Amino acid sequence: PMRSRSLRAPRAPVASTAPLDTATGASPVAPTWQDGQALRHAECPICFEPLASGPVGVFLAGGRRVSNHFFNLGAAQEWLRSGNGHCPLTRLPISSVLAVPDLRADLQAWWRVVDVNGDGRLSRHELIEALKAQLPIDAAKLDDALADPSHWLWEQWDKDRSGFIERAEAPGLVAFVQQVFASSGGGKGPIPDMARDKLGWYNYWDEDSSGSLEKEEVVRALVKTLGLSTSPTRVQQMRSTVDAIWAVFDADGSESIERDEFLRPGEGLADTIVATMQHG
Repeated sequence: PMRSRSLRAPRAPVASTAPLDTATGASPVAPTWQDGQALRHAECPICFEPLASGPVGVFLAGGRRVSNHFFNLGAAQEWLRSGNGHCPLTRLPISSVLAVPDLRADLQAWWRVVDVNGDGRLSRHELIEALKAQLPIDAAKLDDALADPSHWLWEQWDKDRSGFIERAEAPGLVAFVQQVFASSGGGKGPIPDMARDKLGWYNYWDEDSSGSLEKEEVVRALVKTLGLSTSPTRVQQMRSTVDAIWAVFDADGSESIERDEFLRPGEGLADTIVATMQHG
């Protein structure tokens, strides 16, 4: 019978560029960062913790924000201490982390932080992402509103069709969004046990039922399954490991793991993950 591979990054020929081993914490390769999954679920791009579950922060360089992205405050501070001095998403240099004021406590201070260019207005995209970062709201419904220029939300709050929300409109809009887009908090139920139900686990994370999981979806799924999101360092290790071994399991080079590549007995990603968890 075939033996399962190990979910360990393969050894590189040059020690200084050796990929990370999840057990030893050896030096990692630079992981491929994407923000799509985090933005979709209103989570921190570093640790996948829900942004609204705690304080959020932004990266600064020379006193100015380097991007429109929001991060879990603790994860951002740890990244600044132990990272490479660059934003994990934009790769721009960073020098500090600024805690974002709670919009429910100090709307004016919040606005000054989220209004990146200081022109006194927010684009629809800036507004939606800033609200998702702090409010327990239905992110999918707000994303639908963002994608539809004629959505009734803009009929009411962007009456001049400028594509921007003025500061004077913010208090009423925030209260309105909290009420109308409140999250139901239902969730999807518990994560299936991969050792007992590999297909169920795969389908749980294949949220669009496409029959494939992209790399960032796999990273997020493993982080959630293994309970790593409270440790940004361990999340980074997992990301580096997946990045290093991806080609081993993406047999057809499609940049995603199809269901058969995941379920293949002995050689698929599922059995590899299960074997790694069982053997520590």
